[in-house]
Amino acid sequence: MGKHRVQPPGDNRALHSVQEILGLRPRTTTTAKLGRPVFICIDCEAFEHDQSKITEIGIAVLDTRDCTDLWPGANEKQWIGKIQYAHYRPVQYAELRNKNFIRGCADGFNFGSTAWINLADAKPILRRIFQYPSQLHQAGDLSTPLWDCRCETVFVAHGASNDTAFLRKLDFDMESDGQVSLTVDTQRVAGGSKRAAIGLQRLLLSMGVQPVNLHNAGNDAAYTLQSMVMMACRDFANPGTVAAGLARFRGKIFPVQHIAFKAPEIWMGTAVQPGVGPPAVGQRQKNTSQDPTSVRIRAERRRRKRVARARAKADPKGAAAAAAAKKRRPWSFKPRRDAT
Repeated sequence: MGKHRVQPPGDNRALHSVQEILGLRPRTTTTAKLGRPVFICIDCEAFEHDQSKITEIGIAVLDTRDCTDLWPGANEKQWIGKIQYAHYRPVQYAELRNKNFIRGCADGFNFGSTAWINLADAKPILRRIFQYPSQLHQAGDLSTPLWDCRCETVFVAHGASNDTAFLRKLDFDMESDGQVSLTVDTQRVAGGSKRAAIGLQRLLLSMGVQPVNLHNAGNDAAYTLQSMVMMACRDFANPGTVAAGLARFRGKIFPVQHIAFKAPEIWMGTAVQPGVGPPAVGQRQKNTSQDPTSVRIRAERRRRKRVARARAKADPKGAAAAAAAKKRRPWSFKPRRDAT
């Protein structure tokens, strides 16, 4: 049990790095070269039955260049007020819903409008976000050229390795495409590790935040970046506050709070809003022969047929009676040809 404990706050290098970037601590060699960077937080949701299908992309951006009036240090609410949010959904996967292992709420983005995009546009949009982070809300409009001064970027995620892997499913590589200078994993900032993972809900509850509609990629990204700011500010003001709060919620399970509502929708990139029906009606994949869901359905049908044949061999009389009953059904008769 001891080797899985939460990391002591005094040894938490990840937390100290965030505090240094926010101006709460003196800069070290690692953070001094970053200047005033941009925090880009990403969360991805994948289809529960096929993890290669990324159904949602959530983005939250905190540009420290826009926070000169808060420098150095500030109240956490002032920092959080500077964050921008975005939520993207590929139209090709509009009908895929997570409901068996987790309760997804793709429609319930709390922080703005949901943008429908084509799957092929995901990589170009992500590249534009990392190249021009201050213009997050224009990144999805591929017809509009963007410009921005070159700045260092810091990638933020809760369980960064998972989201980095999901981004690779979209053909987006964090090193070559994102060109990030530093990665901040909020699990590590909270003092967790791979063996002692800290869930996002537990982290938020420990800081007095009741999250709503988790497992929406946009909401998760928003809450993740907000939690990073809160941990940095609170632990600087009162060292050990974060670890103490997490300790109170260790081992406790709380239901995820959901509020049913539908966020406003927009269409960006090359995605075209259909005239009627859900966003994916006019752009549904035509070839479903290799779709994992369809493959599983066909496999289940074949399995049921094999079971029926096995039962027929084991009980020939019962099978014959069932066949005779089927023949007696009116719709099973075929018209008789008149003899010539």
